[in-house]
Amino acid sequence: MLKSINKDPKQKAMVLFVIKAILLYIFWFISYDYFIAPNQKVDQYLNFRVATDAGMVLDLLGYEGSTRPGNLQTLVCIQEQTVVGVGNPCNGLELFVLFAGFIICFPGDWKNKWWFILVGSVVIHIINVLRTVSLSLIQYKAPEYLDFNHHYTFTIVVYSIIFILWMFWTNRYSRLQELSQPANKEG
Repeated sequence: MLKSINKDPKQKAMVLFVIKAILLYIFWFISYDYFIAPNQKVDQYLNFRVATDAGMVLDLLGYEGSTRPGNLQTLVCIQEQTVVGVGNPCNGLELFVLFAGFIICFPGDWKNKWWFILVGSVVIHIINVLRTVSLSLIQYKAPEYLDFNHHYTFTIVVYSIIFILWMFWTNRYSRLQELSQPANKEG
């Protein structure tokens, strides 16, 4: 089996991808649980940033959006009424890491990886802010639909966009296509 993997560069790339992904996941798990989460500064900043940006968008839409601190979250308000809270699971950090991990583990030029991770992270942040705005408006206007949209609709939307970004990366910037093409043997 190992001989067949060594002969097929695409299989070798996929095995390396899986190994890198597992190692990166272990690294992330240890880093988050032992260094990032206890400090809370990264999560607090992202909670604040997503909620504040959502409040600004709500303002632009004419809804008097604002924020205030909550217990381990930042609360988004419409006309001084609390509508949703942005906490650690919803601040986008795991999405950034998931997205970046895929790009880092996949074959490709590091220069392209860095700028694509940056641009992709900005896109993910914008989508997360728009998700928070949407959930705020749903809670404000039709709260009975909040739970379903929070758990299903927006989860599907966010992960679909991340999947599209991944596909764009693999089709445009990854070296996987190079590995798929037969070697040019000149006789």
